[in-house]
Amino acid sequence: MAAPRRLFVLPSLGRCLCSALFIFGCLASPLLAHEADSPRRNLQTVLGNAAQRPDLIETVAHSSGYTFLNDREEMLDDLLKARREAAALESSVRRFEYRPGDEEPLIRRLQSLDNTATTFQAGIGLVIGGPVFDDRYTVSAQAHTRFAGTFDYVESDEPKLRLAPVIAFFELSELESRARVSGYGVGEVALHRRLDEVKIPATTVSTSLKYQAISLYEREVPIQDYRESDFFELSGFTRDFHRANVDLSSSTELGRWRVGLTLRDLFESTYRGPRGSTFHLRTRGELRVDYQFDWAQVSLFQDLTPQPAFGEMKGRRETVLGVEKPISRRFVIGASYMHVARDRDNDSLSLSLSYHLLDSFYIGVTGTAASDRELGGAFRLQLPF
Repeated sequence: MAAPRRLFVLPSLGRCLCSALFIFGCLASPLLAHEADSPRRNLQTVLGNAAQRPDLIETVAHSSGYTFLNDREEMLDDLLKARREAAALESSVRRFEYRPGDEEPLIRRLQSLDNTATTFQAGIGLVIGGPVFDDRYTVSAQAHTRFAGTFDYVESDEPKLRLAPVIAFFELSELESRARVSGYGVGEVALHRRLDEVKIPATTVSTSLKYQAISLYEREVPIQDYRESDFFELSGFTRDFHRANVDLSSSTELGRWRVGLTLRDLFESTYRGPRGSTFHLRTRGELRVDYQFDWAQVSLFQDLTPQPAFGEMKGRRETVLGVEKPISRRFVIGASYMHVARDRDNDSLSLSLSYHLLDSFYIGVTGTAASDRELGGAFRLQLPF
């Protein structure tokens, strides 16, 4: 099977993007610096680092969501074609219309599917904050999920297919090749509190007390049972766990620099999925560094420790370099480049556009692509009350 065409040559793209953004900023900074609006209060930062919660003069609610699908290796399409070909083969055998050689396309397709993979991830979040009760507190609820599926070709399927015309018998259920799917979802409700009792120069420290609901998903999908609509169907294939946990975050501002550090899930635990795979909930570190130019803000995000691995999913690390720039008093554009380590996903490029009306109101959308079959998007909506 020919290698899928890449939409971007991303390692080179990353260097080119950084150079272009720097040159663009140097040329454009004198033109747009005077159009900067009053400081925009983005409550979404709480989901990444609670210590970076902006000061609010009114109650604000922020909602956001994202999704990303990687079917670069066309596993989902090829698996559907394999099922249709196998069903047609079964039907021809029953009608005694099977001819030697009819099994060859199906055998080649199953062999080409071996070790192919697809991944999917999505998330949604809600943050509410305001000065009504106590400006130190913020409430949030969020959920995120990751899935990965791989195909396992069993070589004993080939002689079964070749034997079908001899014995005039073949059923889909005889094929042992199958897809293996793993996934997890984590839902959290958190109360964030700024720790004014901690006195560190130029530094804010916050803690997050949260309730977690963890769902682990594992299943094997034989070819006869494959349906695109329920490939990631959760019902009957999950184990659920519940627990309390704590995050700790800090934010330090030094002139134009802002450095944020987050430690997630200080209390560690281990769980087993429906088919016995191990899920380790480990303490994770995240670093974010922002620099405020006159013309834009440049940021760097880094996973200091891997995200959880489970079943077919690897413990990935993300590094994101991004820039946001006002193009008028209301509109802000952004671009980011994400490098993914230790995972099946390629590096990706994102472009965003947001519209700001008041200090606390804005709406934004983001598009993400790594190839023509690795696509995603995100939305953000913030409303004052």
